[in-house]
Amino acid sequence: MAPRRNQQEGLVGAMDPEAIENHDASVTRCCVPGVECLRGDAPIPLEDLRDVVKVTCNNDHCSAGRYMHRECFDEWEQTVLTYLKSCGRARSWSERQRHQNLWTKKGYDLAFKACGCRCGKGHLKKDLDWVPPPPGFGPKEDDSAKKKKRRNKQNNRPSLAVSAHHNSELRARTGSLSSSNGSSSPPASASSVSPVHSGSFGSSSSSGCGGGGSGSSKMGCCRRDIFFRKIHNSGNGIFSRRQDFSSFNSLPRHKLNSYHIKMEDEGNHGNDDTRCFILSTLAANHTSRVACILCHAPMLVYDRYPLIDGTFFLSPRQHSKSCIETKVEGRTQFLSAVCMGCLEAWAPGRRLRCRYCNTPWDGSSLVLGTMYSYDIFAAMPCCTERLKCNSCQKPLLMPHQRLNFFSDYSHRVACPHCTAQDFHFVKPLPFCYAREWP
Repeated sequence: MAPRRNQQEGLVGAMDPEAIENHDASVTRCCVPGVECLRGDAPIPLEDLRDVVKVTCNNDHCSAGRYMHRECFDEWEQTVLTYLKSCGRARSWSERQRHQNLWTKKGYDLAFKACGCRCGKGHLKKDLDWVPPPPGFGPKEDDSAKKKKRRNKQNNRPSLAVSAHHNSELRARTGSLSSSNGSSSPPASASSVSPVHSGSFGSSSSSGCGGGGSGSSKMGCCRRDIFFRKIHNSGNGIFSRRQDFSSFNSLPRHKLNSYHIKMEDEGNHGNDDTRCFILSTLAANHTSRVACILCHAPMLVYDRYPLIDGTFFLSPRQHSKSCIETKVEGRTQFLSAVCMGCLEAWAPGRRLRCRYCNTPWDGSSLVLGTMYSYDIFAAMPCCTERLKCNSCQKPLLMPHQRLNFFSDYSHRVACPHCTAQDFHFVKPLPFCYAREWP
């Protein structure tokens, strides 16, 4: 288990021994451990911290310093990544995943032993909340106190125990859908492979939003992220802060884990692209609630994963008036939501059955609290009626054929018979399904 994060941080540079020794409170020294400072121990001016990285030590009485030259940190970080490469489940991660997860709980729990501090009594961790101040901005005691109070409030996240007898079930490990890796519960990402590979139609490339872009370019997401850091860090945003996870108690016990419920960000700085896209889209429409497109029940949207008690998805078709129109890589999409009750089909009237083959639609395998970058109802066609052209009603695929990717069913394609271009596989829900009543 990783050591707890140091919650007591004084003035910038106040605990630095070199500054005290040199009687110069305006500079500090690079605290890189285990390797030589690449700048020959050049002092770091506290009035200009643009080219440094801040770290924290979990030893409350650490006096080794708080800053590293950026190139020193990069060199040291590589040694930690090398160690992480040999640790447990991180062995199966890609280089990108290891780099993304290193300073989050998911990776740091495995790598903290390689992060020993110079003080010899603690472990270092990159301060993901720290933003370099502009040059000449001197630290003030009241500013530091306010920052400390705000940070402590952010770290006061709700307990992951959903109830007294479920303490060990819901772990704080990332779920199945992320911006960097695939899913363990199909379908879970835009590039998830369809169950049957025989035959191919249309593009086999993945849709953009479930991958690294998650619905928009990285630069656009960065602009939105500046806005949302202000909203979330202030605690005064339009989105709710989840106090507990009791709403998931109705799930079967074997689903109370992070494989079925999205729990953590995947971004380097705790700013996941998918979450950023969803919250920025909703904020632009001044809404903090969404409605299930099946039962129309309202759902609160939370500022951290799991974002809702259900799941979001993108569709080229507006299934309900509650679906929010947005642009994804230049294409018009509709941000839609389905509640947990309809996904699990608990109550009478919640289960949907195909009007043609009577097959029930099952959304219980979908990860809760996140977003799919394709239409989840079109992704798994159950009969040939779902494969027909919207214009000439002739089948676009043979009954035994399936597209390579779940996202392919949400793409615009041309009918091989009448050449009409449309989202042929994304049918209106009333056309495909009827509610099952007792």
